[in-house]
Amino acid sequence: MSWLLRPVTIKELLLAYNGSCAAEKHLVAGGTDWVIKYRGKLSDDSLVLDLSMVEDMRGIKICGCGLFIGAMETMSSVNKDKSVKTYASALADAASAMGSLQIRNRATLGGNLANASPAADTPSALAALDASVIIASASGERISSIEGLIIAPEVNALGEGEVIRGFSIPLREGYVSAFRKIGSRSEVSIARLSMAASAHCMEGIFYDSRVYVGTLGSPAKRCTDAEKALETDPAMRLQALKCALADFAEKTIPGRSTLPYKKSAVQALGEDILAMLLQRCGERSAAV
Repeated sequence: MSWLLRPVTIKELLLAYNGSCAAEKHLVAGGTDWVIKYRGKLSDDSLVLDLSMVEDMRGIKICGCGLFIGAMETMSSVNKDKSVKTYASALADAASAMGSLQIRNRATLGGNLANASPAADTPSALAALDASVIIASASGERISSIEGLIIAPEVNALGEGEVIRGFSIPLREGYVSAFRKIGSRSEVSIARLSMAASAHCMEGIFYDSRVYVGTLGSPAKRCTDAEKALETDPAMRLQALKCALADFAEKTIPGRSTLPYKKSAVQALGEDILAMLLQRCGERSAAV
């Protein structure tokens, strides 16, 4: 017989999970991927833990020098939040680009990362923003980087009885960020390629850049050469960025039949990202 429980605190959640002898244990956030995967396939000895009532996993607020976002916040709530738009524009971009309105109203930030799909929209944005993952378990909490949590496509580094409680994004004055993706169609599209970047911007010059590409075998793969290109002389910056991204694609997916397309597409994404960063840099300067 399968059981469904709806804990309201992290403590209740962990007690239920660790105290169960069920053959299968499932943590369900928004359920947008889980329902498709497990519909009609649950064993007769399953425990399903619905996380939607856990208050400790909700909320978007500034805490000290960081912006906390609960793992159970939906893409819609992330995209609409003023603090996210101010301090984590790339994440707001990614949340707004994910699926349909109905999906965005259900899909959660924690679930999108834990699922570790190479086509996931938010991991590259979180990584570019240098976000930390707050992971809870019966023994306490630990912190992980975004890259540290993704082992392989659809495989995360969460241990038995661990759950993502939320994320902490550093508040960094003078930084701008952006996310873009390319899909198979203009609406409700799964990403074929995505990119996120952040950088400190002063009068159109970038410093301390972070660039992550998604869907090239991973939801968030760092491109350090693209970061160096962003920080070069503005007269050579665009060409250097496009060359760095093309080389990155060639090294990441050598021999793939899709490589020519990916090389062209990643360069176009780089051009769009650069334009967005420069626009946001100008908007920030005008607001000061």
